[in-house]
Amino acid sequence: MVHQLLMPSQEIRTDRLLLTPLTPTDIDDVHAVFSDARTWTHLPGGRHTTRAATVDLVQRGIGGRARHGLGAWAVRSASDHAFLGIGGVDMTAAGVWNLGYRLTPSAWGNGYATELARAAVAAAHDTAPDAPVTGRVLTNNPASAAVLDRVGLSLVWQGSTASPLPDGVERQVWSDRAVSRTQRAWLVANA
Repeated sequence: MVHQLLMPSQEIRTDRLLLTPLTPTDIDDVHAVFSDARTWTHLPGGRHTTRAATVDLVQRGIGGRARHGLGAWAVRSASDHAFLGIGGVDMTAAGVWNLGYRLTPSAWGNGYATELARAAVAAAHDTAPDAPVTGRVLTNNPASAAVLDRVGLSLVWQGSTASPLPDGVERQVWSDRAVSRTQRAWLVANA
């Protein structure tokens, strides 16, 4: 994609992670994570059952980075460059950053999600300091809610929407600051 050639690489290194902008060469690694049922235990219907779904995800990530100056990263181990997943922030139609990540099960329990989320929040603040950083999780995923809390986001809404969920599960919206009524309405509608 030509627009990638016109942008700085935006590689970020944390203590243990190498974060690089998604590229088409990441599609197979991303698909391995997004098609793994274990990474979708909280929302089984989100699992990628076709490679085309992953291609679309990566292309949208690349386009978002070109439009907004920041987007999701390929997450790798800084020590051996092993692919661990994807994560970062994407700008939403509501003008808020959405923080998200999906890591391979072998990476779980090591604090990588928090390390990645801290880098993403800092990059979002540097790129568009007036845009809130938000995160959306399900109540059956307390580990991800704990990550949002650790990186400075607070719960701003919890409830149900028309989208189907497992019994007893609700959606949550978190933010690092107050959001406008319009932003809140969009976040709840898309939680």
